[in-house]
Amino acid sequence: MSANFSIFGMFNVFNMPISFLVQSKKNPAPIYIRVTEGKDIDTKVRTKYVVDPARFSKNTVRNFSVPKSADATIKARIIKNNENLSVLRNNLENLRGKVSTLLNQREGNETINADWLRNAIKPIDESNKLPNNLISFFEDYHEFKNDSLKKGTIKNNNVVKSRVIEFQKDFGIVTIDKVNKRFSLAFQKWCRNKGYDHNTMFKSLKTIKMICRHAKDRGATTSYELDSITKGLRYKYVEPVFLTFDEINRIIAKPMPSERLEIAKDWLIISCDTAARVSDFMRFTVDKIVEMEGIRFIDITQVKTDSQVLIPITPAVDNILKKRNNQFPPLFSENEQSNQAMYNRLIKKVCRKAGINEIVTAKIRNTETNRYEVKEIEKHLAVSSHIGRRSYATNYYGKIPTPLLISATGHSSEAQFLRYVRKKGTHNALALAKAMRALSIQNGQEPKLELIKNVANK
Repeated sequence: MSANFSIFGMFNVFNMPISFLVQSKKNPAPIYIRVTEGKDIDTKVRTKYVVDPARFSKNTVRNFSVPKSADATIKARIIKNNENLSVLRNNLENLRGKVSTLLNQREGNETINADWLRNAIKPIDESNKLPNNLISFFEDYHEFKNDSLKKGTIKNNNVVKSRVIEFQKDFGIVTIDKVNKRFSLAFQKWCRNKGYDHNTMFKSLKTIKMICRHAKDRGATTSYELDSITKGLRYKYVEPVFLTFDEINRIIAKPMPSERLEIAKDWLIISCDTAARVSDFMRFTVDKIVEMEGIRFIDITQVKTDSQVLIPITPAVDNILKKRNNQFPPLFSENEQSNQAMYNRLIKKVCRKAGINEIVTAKIRNTETNRYEVKEIEKHLAVSSHIGRRSYATNYYGKIPTPLLISATGHSSEAQFLRYVRKKGTHNALALAKAMRALSIQNGQEPKLELIKNVANK
């Protein structure tokens, strides 16, 4: 009788489907393993593996196809990518086999649920166990995310990692499970003592929380207070510095004493008229210009967001192209970082020559302490490579419909755009009031919207 029971149990196990799935369209997306049997068992947990959702279909990883027209370079890249996908496919099949074996070997009283499955897919040998210290998980995060992280993100994360390493010299090794409210308070006090700006401290804690959440997803034990380490903290905003239309026109009209300053001036004007980041507008070339219905656009994919934007060529940008024989200005260096550093230095001089000297409150880096400080300085000293994008968004807000501005800046939402320009969305309220006033006049009715107007003007 017992033998028959055993055979029946094995039959159920072998027919218990073990599948893989992804639940996100973002790249990379985590891969989940799922075990089901009838109505009694249906559980899934996240594995350590990730995949481009476009490469995952019908429970398996799909290779790239090689186009017939592909050249040798493209073919080699596709073959390399397919080799990586093949490794991933084999890892998933090995995981499926491991879970199947454990299902076969389970005791009769074992319950198949998320905890059982999570333990089943964990590495057994000690050498494969996850580290428990915070620093190790920075690298683990970068490895796990692989090619989805931008260079700037990795650089910023490594800056925070170095900050944590310095913190540990005073407080000892920080483990994942000890990142709690007590840690947060100690880290905040340490940052203040080291002269770090409030926003730098807040951003560091947000990054640390992100790394800990990643560690939790990977199976590490985190503190129940993890989500509260940034509780009560907010960014302290300094009114952003931007160039007004009048100041931009003064820059356009001012001849520069050297060719390098003239080049920097042209790039500054281009940035103010395109809303592009320096990582994007310094890649503008004439082969990126497209035409639609007689209007020319610059067609680019943003480096930071990987989103495509079409930027209309304004008369100011067109004048620069004509001045330079239908070419964009040359770069200062073939090295991207050196190029941006030189541009940053030169546009301060450009603005000084144009008389952009009013006193403003701005956050600048102290070169001696390498810390940001809020100071009152002449405006040209506060100019940096981001000022063109900031000026575009701020100058045109309220004059051009916000959705159209967002299509140029590439912000992901109106709320994000409003935070960027430090506005509260009153433009929409005013636009609504004016539209209703016009409609009332059109219908021969007396406008009754003075209250909205008065509130908006306060």
